[in-house]
Amino acid sequence: MVATTPLQTATGGSPLVVVLALLALLLTAALSLVVAYLIVRGYRRNRDRARLYLAVGLILLVTGPIVIQLVLTNVTAASPVARSAAANASKVLGLGAMLYAIYGAARPRRPESRRDADRSDEVRE
Repeated sequence: MVATTPLQTATGGSPLVVVLALLALLLTAALSLVVAYLIVRGYRRNRDRARLYLAVGLILLVTGPIVIQLVLTNVTAASPVARSAAANASKVLGLGAMLYAIYGAARPRRPESRRDADRSDEVRE
């Protein structure tokens, strides 16, 4: 009798669990892209750069690591450390873009109305 070794094995549990986990990851990536698209539409309407950085940050924080892990695992022979480092770098860049959207992106100043200008003259007198 000849012993055979399977060429592929499922890790992480039953094949059903693996498929459900993969579908959940793909759904998460798709939903983050939908939210980023809606944010970009708001950017196009208002030209608020903070929204653009928020959309980029969301993509880098959620979609980027998922795509990086899937591609590096299935297409290249990258080590687990390299995959993890690349995914974490994407997360850090995404968080940085979101922080910049909140604290650093220049927001357009609203022009003062004439009534506010008149009030400031009254206060000085």
